[in-house]
Amino acid sequence: MEKNEILPYNALTSGYILIPKKLLFESLKQKDNELSYLEAFLMVLTKVNFKDTVATIYNEKIICHRGESMISIYKWAELFHWKRHKTRRFFARMEKNKLIQTIPMENGLNIIRVVNYDLWTSKCKEVNEEKRKTKTDESFDVFWNTYHEVTQTPKREVEAARREWSKLTLRERRIALEQINYYYHSLEDTKYIKRGFRYLRDKSFLNE
Repeated sequence: MEKNEILPYNALTSGYILIPKKLLFESLKQKDNELSYLEAFLMVLTKVNFKDTVATIYNEKIICHRGESMISIYKWAELFHWKRHKTRRFFARMEKNKLIQTIPMENGLNIIRVVNYDLWTSKCKEVNEEKRKTKTDESFDVFWNTYHEVTQTPKREVEAARREWSKLTLRERRIALEQINYYYHSLEDTKYIKRGFRYLRDKSFLNE
């Protein structure tokens, strides 16, 4: 990490200590006054996901990945003990310093993503490929369980579906999960529901 005004030191070059996120969050939450920029960034680290999760927003299922959060600007301001305009400046500055990314969603919400989140959790570069594979497997499991929960169909041909999932881009995976409800409810006859692997292979989630 390069030196900057927010974190005026090489934060990731002096080793790590193991502090539970919950403990750090409770410590920061007990402060009665405004958080500093550094404390606010630590708060962000405590509130982003440590694993992929599914959130239901406006009756749509949205995947929120590890290192991401869908907390609103109003809630962040409350956590930081700041005004909303200061909170917006903070995230703009953090994004300029390449510490976070703001990802706009089609529903008008924003996802906050911590850049290189795994580095903040002491994950070694040597296992990047293994982590990527694990993350793919985790996101597939989220899709697989959600698809069959919504469609109420038996879980079959899981390996074929997993192979199709691995061929998709990150954007396509997100859409594939988000469009399950729409796909299911747009069918005129539920007897024509596709199995999970065919839904992915045919990219039925891209059909309008």
